[in-house]
Order: sequence, then C-alpha cells, then structure tokens
Amino acid sequence: MDILGLLTPQSSLLLLLGVAYGALFDLWRGESWKDLLLFVAASLVGMSLGQAAGRMLGLNLVTIGPTYLLESTISSWVMMFAVAWLKG
Repeated sequence: MDILGLLTPQSSLLLLLGVAYGALFDLWRGESWKDLLLFVAASLVGMSLGQAAGRMLGLNLVTIGPTYLLESTISSWVMMFAVAWLKG
C-alpha cells in the first residue's frame, strides 16, 4: 500500500498546520527536544479533535475546503496549553 495515497490535501494541511503550531509553541514555551515532540503531538491531536468537532457541530466559520480551520486551530492551541500546564 502506498502511503502517499493516504495523504489527502485535507490531511496534508492539518499535518502541516499541526507541526507548525507545535513548533511555534515550542519556540515560546519549550525547553528541550522532548518538549518539541510533546507539543507537536499535542497539536496534532488537537487538530484532529477540532476537525471532528467542526464536523459534528456543523459550524462553517472559517473553512478551507472540508477543513474546519478555526475549530482545528483553537482546539490545537487549547491542547498545547493544557499539556504545558500539566507538564508544569
């Protein structure tokens, strides 16, 4: 099975934004390479949860195609702040 066949434009955009948000958050709050991986993972989980919430709620506030950009972005940042808070 070809892995590139699984990367749709929507999933590519979510992956790109999730990694970018995680890296930006790490520049601001991170201390080590582990923090970078932690924040990127939290950002990707948040992006996925935001996408699911946008689909379930049916809000079309800011979308790019089928990607719920506003919901995914807010969820991503909330998840990263929660991880930073839990990390201490």
